[in-house]
Amino acid sequence: MWIALLGLPTVAVEAQNNAAAAGSAPDTWEQQTISRIRDLFEIELPTTERTGQIKLSFQPHFRDLLNEDYLRLPLELRWGVNDHFELNSEIDTYFDHGLRKGNGGYGISTLHFGAKYAWLEWLKPTWDASVGINSSIPVSRPPIELTDGHDHITPYIVFGRKLGNVPGLSGVINVSTDFMSASSTPGAFERNEPHSNSLTVSPGLLYDHHAWHYTLEVDGTTTRFIGSGSHDFLTIRPGVIWDLPKVLVFNARGRWLAGFNLTFVFGPDGNTISTGGRLRGELNLTRLFGGHPPPNPPPVGPTPGN
Repeated sequence: MWIALLGLPTVAVEAQNNAAAAGSAPDTWEQQTISRIRDLFEIELPTTERTGQIKLSFQPHFRDLLNEDYLRLPLELRWGVNDHFELNSEIDTYFDHGLRKGNGGYGISTLHFGAKYAWLEWLKPTWDASVGINSSIPVSRPPIELTDGHDHITPYIVFGRKLGNVPGLSGVINVSTDFMSASSTPGAFERNEPHSNSLTVSPGLLYDHHAWHYTLEVDGTTTRFIGSGSHDFLTIRPGVIWDLPKVLVFNARGRWLAGFNLTFVFGPDGNTISTGGRLRGELNLTRLFGGHPPPNPPPVGPTPGN
């Protein structure tokens, strides 16, 4: 299945660029395709933020209101340094929501840092390709279930390609390695989670159709080559994400996304099926404060029919 996905296509942003070239209005920040969304679509795409754009994202875990004494609120910042380089950082915050008898406390559980470089010429015009690195560091003394108690450094390479004559459909494949080391912060592993260094191959599909984004992610993870033991994990995650219309968010500024997915996990701890839902807000800080990021150079990529 992964080999078949390799023949699939490049990032859906190109479909928007092709539409603009055909005479439609140029795409705006709100009309772009989705980026990686934790717990919904976790594959990095081979594109970077627009030059000069600074995007703040927040994704409250509303299910915590029913199950926990705290509410988690991750905050992410992405900065398009130029037309091919991006920096990002994220903090996982939590605070007592006051709806239960317990005291969930408040603080920061994990810090995340990352960078991505997109090749401007390599493999063009057929493929888009990027290389990057992400890291995560648990901090302080959060509730033990909020971290796995380990530092992670995850370099990756990702390729994307447009699918033939199907507008908005793209395929990607991401290859990453996760190097982990024990930290001073207590934590607990989740079920079917590697306990040592691992290698992951993640093919995926993304179909952008107006305000709807349909996703399919397949993660094959193993500790055989760089970790301890020979543990294999397979995750299949289909999902759908909706760009909420302004009327549903009371004309609030920014971009608001609602998503739902199913997650099938097969691993040494048994097989599981779970559901997930997320509400995500994205604010373009450059526009929010009156700035206008300079446009990127005209994209180099396949045209319809290639």
